[in-house]
Amino acid sequence: MSHAIVVIEDEPPARAKLARFMGELADFHVAAEAATVEEGVAAISRHSPQVLYLDIQLGTQSGFTVLERIQGSPPLTVFTTAYSEHAVKAFEVQALDYLLKPFDRERFLLSIERLRARLAEPDHSDVDERVRRMLAMLPGRPAAVRQILVRDGERAIFLPVEEIQRVSAAGNYVEVHAAGRVHLVREPLGAFIAQLDPGEFLRVHRSHVVRISFIAELRAMFHGDYELVLRDGATLTLSRRYKALLPQEIRARL
Repeated sequence: MSHAIVVIEDEPPARAKLARFMGELADFHVAAEAATVEEGVAAISRHSPQVLYLDIQLGTQSGFTVLERIQGSPPLTVFTTAYSEHAVKAFEVQALDYLLKPFDRERFLLSIERLRARLAEPDHSDVDERVRRMLAMLPGRPAAVRQILVRDGERAIFLPVEEIQRVSAAGNYVEVHAAGRVHLVREPLGAFIAQLDPGEFLRVHRSHVVRISFIAELRAMFHGDYELVLRDGATLTLSRRYKALLPQEIRARL
């Protein structure tokens, strides 16, 4: 199987180098190239690639805008950058791969090996969470919202985010648990939690997001998984993949 890659890079030499290196691989192919945010978003929509090589600076625009405009989960992404130290730090903290330009074939192939390992895994939802947290770390990001519009019977009300205890995927909806009530919002889980502060809310499963302060207890289970006991008595499973996203002060005590 050959995995489709979209390359979004505004420097022709760097774009040509990536295309040349990828042309040597049997299990990856370049489905499209783009030089701007608009071209990149269109290419992703058209080709639905498994992998994205994304320059973080596209002319006067930010490559991160591409990720913000993607409908649904982003492809596995390798970021390319020539200078942005704060971005590199963000990638390292969230364990996302990046290429520091100018890169050579050896460093490129290392990124490919990491992609192969990731693509062999059935669940990539923690990558979505890592991207969300990375975007929130970058300077100049808008502040998280403090209230969200939800349905309450025949009414639409503004729900204070401080009342939200947890959020769960429910088909085409999300269930928002707040102050003893459950509100249905017609929106994908990823899009909904993009509005929330990752410092306050933790994705513990592909279908569940919990306010960190609403976790009452963690119980060790088999194979490195944990059971979360929430303050309302509900229990959820925290997988090993999401355990790495726990705040350091919590992980240090496990």
